Amino acid sequence: MHDSAIPQNMETPLIRPEALKPGDTIAVIAPAGPIENRDNLYRSAASLESLGFRVRLNDRIYSSTRYLAGPDEDRAEELMHTFEDPDVHAIVALRGGYGCSRLIPLLQPERLRHRCKIFMGFSDLTTLHLYFRRHFGWITFHGPVAMSAALADPESDQMSHLLRLWTDPSYLPALSFPQMETWTRGSSEGELLGGCLSLIAASLATPCEPRTENKLLFLEDLGEQPYRLDRMLTQLLLAGKLQQLAGVLLGNFQDCDPPGEAREAEATLREIVEKLDVPVIVHFPAGHGPENWVLPLGARVRLDTASCTVSLLEPCVVSTR
Repeated sequence: MHDSAIPQNMETPLIRPEALKPGDTIAVIAPAGPIENRDNLYRSAASLESLGFRVRLNDRIYSSTRYLAGPDEDRAEELMHTFEDPDVHAIVALRGGYGCSRLIPLLQPERLRHRCKIFMGFSDLTTLHLYFRRHFGWITFHGPVAMSAALADPESDQMSHLLRLWTDPSYLPALSFPQMETWTRGSSEGELLGGCLSLIAASLATPCEPRTENKLLFLEDLGEQPYRLDRMLTQLLLAGKLQQLAGVLLGNFQDCDPPGEAREAEATLREIVEKLDVPVIVHFPAGHGPENWVLPLGARVRLDTASCTVSLLEPCVVSTR
């Protein structure tokens, strides 16, 4: 079931999740693929506990049905029940892989709409980020899953950034990294939208399809050959999703170059996005790769190519407790 009451031309107002406090509980859920590395999971839980939170790992996250973390109905119910649970204050996905799109017909909007909480994941979780924004207006967090090395063995500056995003409504960072480059100059502001390119392309003509007008589009991906990157971006272009963007931010495109053809993927991306005539910043350390800096999807952000910075312009959490 999806929420068909939202007119196609109307944007759902933004809702910010409640800021975390010391001792709050973070639950790990498994809406997509099955567990592959328990050691990483336990180290990630320890990383979150070191920030002052409790971490809940229930037995269901260890389920496996072929390439899924258990039956669709069980994964959908786990997701809805965890958002409903008053003892849980934030939710982190176990891993990506595949499976989130199969949950969309099973989600019951009335069980979720008024239960916005911090939700973090990437890769296949892009589908849920898009769904939550489109139908409920939630700000969510594109960042490491519980099985990723970026959370199991994090750098201290990345964890400090994560902690402040989740706990401090006054935290408005201007992020810049040595590897970042400018492809198209200018500055622009807009709501940050995006995630994994292949999942965004797959969202077209589904209940998760995003509105992209005046948005800053963040894209990343893993293991997609240049012609596939071309095909997906061209699909978005033909669907009218790229023509009215405010700007583009590209993250990691890990393992996308064919053998012996270094930077071929980058050349493909550049050929298409430079034609959009909007500010473009690339090589932001987020997505598939050794670094995965957290980005608040739905929050208003500024891209400034002169300083090569990505600046958060408004709080992504609120304090009411």
